[in-house]
Order: sequence, then structure tokens, then C-alpha cells
Amino acid sequence: MKLSVKAKYGLSACIQLAENYQKGNLTVSQLSTKAGTSEKFLEQIMAMLKKAEIVTSTRGAFGGYTLTKSPKDTTVGEILRCLEDNLQIVDCLTNDCKCETPCQSFVVWQNLHDSINNCLDSISLYSLTKGDLNG
Repeated sequence: MKLSVKAKYGLSACIQLAENYQKGNLTVSQLSTKAGTSEKFLEQIMAMLKKAEIVTSTRGAFGGYTLTKSPKDTTVGEILRCLEDNLQIVDCLTNDCKCETPCQSFVVWQNLHDSINNCLDSISLYSLTKGDLNG
């Protein structure tokens, strides 16, 4: 499984928002500079995060983006599922499976999906800002 650059830049932007939490909004320009991507591409990513209610935006001279919830309550899993089609690794895990009967490998895909999501849900943005993946 390989995640897209949307995931990389989106997570980077959210980490920046976590580091700046309660200090004010960050603009797309500020976020894109540190993330190392174009403003236009990051605007698309931020729109996805806003739709998923992970970030909120404010217009105006002091506008920009901020996290909807505390960095302690925002997980890497939420962010990546928003940006990566719910982290579905195979079609079998949804109703899109083309097999007439469940295949014997279904349990492998289900366990892998659950393990990935459990791992990502155990990591908060706060823990990333502190360099502590255990908290």
C-alpha cells in the first residue's frame, strides 16, 4: 500500500496547525511553504479536510485555517482516511467486491485494514508535535 502525496501534504499541514493551535489561523501560503507544495494543490487538500470537519477556515485579513478539535483529539487516522478513500486497501472490504462468494483471503485483508487503522488512530497530532508516538 502506498499513500499519495495528498496524504503527505495534508498530514504536514495538520501538524503545522497542531503546532500553532490556539495561536491563530495559518494561511494556505504559510502552510504550503513549510509543506513544500503549491498553494493551489494544498487548497484542494484543505477543502477535503474542511469537508470532513477536521479543519475550519476563516475569511478576512486574519483568516486561514485551524483545527476543528484539539490536537490531542485529532488522529492521524482521521486525516489519512479523509484524504485516501477511507484507507480501503482492497475492494473486498466494501460492497464493491466482484467475487460471488467471499474469498479465503478476506480475513487477511480485514485484519490488515483493522491493524493499519488501529495504529493510525492511536497517534494524535499532539503526540507528533511532541515527538512521542506513545501519547
